[in-house]
Amino acid sequence: MARIQHVSAFFSLLLACAFAAQGQDVHFSQFHNTPLMLNPALAGSSDGDSRFGASYRNQWASVPVPYETLSAAFDQKLFLPVPGGSWLGLGGSMLHDQAGDGKLSWLQLSLSGAFHLSLSEAQSLSLGVQARAGQRALEPGQFSFGDQFTDNAFDPNTPSAEVFASQSAGFFSLGAGLNWAYSPEESRTRTSAGLGLSHLNKPSINFLDDGELPVPMLLNAHFLGLAQFAPQMDFAFNVLAQKQGPYVEVLSNVGLRCHLSVQKGKELAIQLGGGYRFDDAAIAYADVFFRDWQLGFSYDFNTSPFLAATNRRGGPELSVQYLIRQVKPPKVFKACPIF
Repeated sequence: MARIQHVSAFFSLLLACAFAAQGQDVHFSQFHNTPLMLNPALAGSSDGDSRFGASYRNQWASVPVPYETLSAAFDQKLFLPVPGGSWLGLGGSMLHDQAGDGKLSWLQLSLSGAFHLSLSEAQSLSLGVQARAGQRALEPGQFSFGDQFTDNAFDPNTPSAEVFASQSAGFFSLGAGLNWAYSPEESRTRTSAGLGLSHLNKPSINFLDDGELPVPMLLNAHFLGLAQFAPQMDFAFNVLAQKQGPYVEVLSNVGLRCHLSVQKGKELAIQLGGGYRFDDAAIAYADVFFRDWQLGFSYDFNTSPFLAATNRRGGPELSVQYLIRQVKPPKVFKACPIF
């Protein structure tokens, strides 16, 4: 009972942080399929021994300049030769994002490491750290400035007084995270809740020669849950809140997963669901699980005031994951007698 109370208190604290938070950075609607973007403590947290993943998002394709985001990641479990079942997780990820007339882009490469402390056969507590390096770039020649309008007409050949000291800026960022996970062996139920922090050192990125502009710290509070309620049915529920400076983003989604086959080596399941990014978009999504593969598709329907330009078409998102599982030796070894 005491353990349940501790878990409930931890979960309540995470939700309080989530709904009190008010920011957004590069985001995915299928955030549950991009774990290393949420929290470095999720490195090595999959049901497999190794995990590959990739996501692609095309937002607001109906406007003249769409916003495109691509990510790819890999993480690996490293089991420790100590009693108790604790393990290490190591991972790396790449993110590229481009948006707007000036092709403002992010290129980020990150390395994550996590220590997973086994609390019991079903529970673990993880602490992770992350190092991230990258570049922010733009093409100011694509912009239009007020001093290029002459006689009420725009002349792209008219020089502008707006001067950019550089068109790219590198940065190095540090992050950390904490995560609690619950996954009993006798059930498909899986639950995790955590906090991830990025830009702890507040790196500076500036294209103008007017001093440093630090990147605000980014806070992610997340809850990822899957509950088995029937032999072939599961209920999925995920919540994410992000805060970065004065900006906030809160997103939740729910879904039903139907297992069409649970035969070993022929597993097949389909999950359908929907979600809502508060004050921004409604989301419909579908996931297909086949053996160790997971394919996801979602579509955003814009609900913010920007719908006047998008006609409610937010944009599609695709994701893929693949798990590699190693054959484990039996927990109990029985020697056969020799006659």
